[in-house]
Amino acid sequence: MRVIGITGSIACGKSTVSREMMRRGFPVIDGDALSRELTGPGGEAVPAVRSVFGDRYINPDGSMNRRAMGLLVFSDNRSREQLDLVMDPFLRSLTLRKIEQARASGTKLCFLDMPLLFEKGYDSLCDSVWCVWLPENLQLERLMTRDGYTREEAMSRIRVVMSSDQKADLSTAVIDNSGPVEETIRQASILLERELERAGGNPARRKRSVSPPLVRSDEEDPEQPDLIERPESSRRKPSSRKAAWQMPRWLKISLVSLTAVLAVSLTSFILMRAWLTRQSDLHRQEQLSIDQQYPLEYLEEIRRISREYNLSPALIASVIRNESSFRPRVESSVGARGLMQIMPETAEWIAHKLKTDNYSFEMLYDPETNIRFGCWYLNYLSTLFHGDPLCVVCAYHAGQGEISTWLSTPSISSDGLTMSVDRLPEGPTKTYAGRVTRDYGIYQAKYFSPVLPDPADSADAAP
Repeated sequence: MRVIGITGSIACGKSTVSREMMRRGFPVIDGDALSRELTGPGGEAVPAVRSVFGDRYINPDGSMNRRAMGLLVFSDNRSREQLDLVMDPFLRSLTLRKIEQARASGTKLCFLDMPLLFEKGYDSLCDSVWCVWLPENLQLERLMTRDGYTREEAMSRIRVVMSSDQKADLSTAVIDNSGPVEETIRQASILLERELERAGGNPARRKRSVSPPLVRSDEEDPEQPDLIERPESSRRKPSSRKAAWQMPRWLKISLVSLTAVLAVSLTSFILMRAWLTRQSDLHRQEQLSIDQQYPLEYLEEIRRISREYNLSPALIASVIRNESSFRPRVESSVGARGLMQIMPETAEWIAHKLKTDNYSFEMLYDPETNIRFGCWYLNYLSTLFHGDPLCVVCAYHAGQGEISTWLSTPSISSDGLTMSVDRLPEGPTKTYAGRVTRDYGIYQAKYFSPVLPDPADSADAAP
């Protein structure tokens, strides 16, 4: 039986291909269905989830509260890693049992539908892997339409996993799902025929041929003797001097020990080099992943304008990443525009404060203008809320009035001046503040860490 992996990023159409394979009578092991089985009422993984995350993430019927858990893990990387560690042994064990059940049924093909096929190493169980692919703009659109997410919620779910392009590069075959469903199924059908040919065309290995005997049998030549003796002159006679010398026992032991030490040393060297190479590759992949997830464009404008308004450039970069993903011409469904997603009325008010000549809302498509307006507004909020960064970020997202109300609520703010993320009311603003706070640390460490001055420069600057 051949095991075929079906993977793809979120909302790329894996289910379409999986349903078609089930319609044709092939078993499909659905990773999401297995996860729901493990975390449903009485599921094997529920006690472990409860022990790690607490009762608040368990429903009264004994199942995991998937909605609450989703809000947690997609806003906190550490919690997502903890959930993966809890679920992985249960999911892997159940997956292997399902594969063996399919094998026992006598089917030629079994499909493994796993969203995190490569990330969790399930590709090692597969003979080949199909990737269902979509460009990111279509993926984002379909995810928002399918699950009712905002753009920010959808992007947060897309960015926490390997991208469609990365998965396509690692896969045996790629199914382009950007066209009609019929075209997607046509591509899957072609791949299915190839897999069926491979599953059916598996002849037994040829036995190694045995050379015929050099001596003929009596039936072939009755006069041929049964055995031909080599003449004595053809035998090599050892030197009497060599035959007389024997290697001392201590030397034999020393040579054997030295050989063993060399073998162990060589094996250790090879294993260590392989391990170091693997760690280097993993580090390179992690850095590449961070570079892809945390880009930085318009660096010169961010540095210069944030310095004018006494703001951290890492804060500006993290706000831009969460507002527009560094796309200068993006516009939200409510009319917010540009890199820092500024609303029309807010932009007009800022333009008046900055005394901008010939102002028009189209100017917000210009990166420098948009960053300047956003920095001015963040500086204004910083003055208004006594420089507390969390208050500033929350006010940028939810408005000044909402945050003033929160500061006057004792359960949210104990001193009326500051807040903490864990005490914020559940909702989009708390999620947004958590993401900006997390991204601020990453941008600060990656792009804006302080650098020690060059001694030569210090000497030149001295009076």
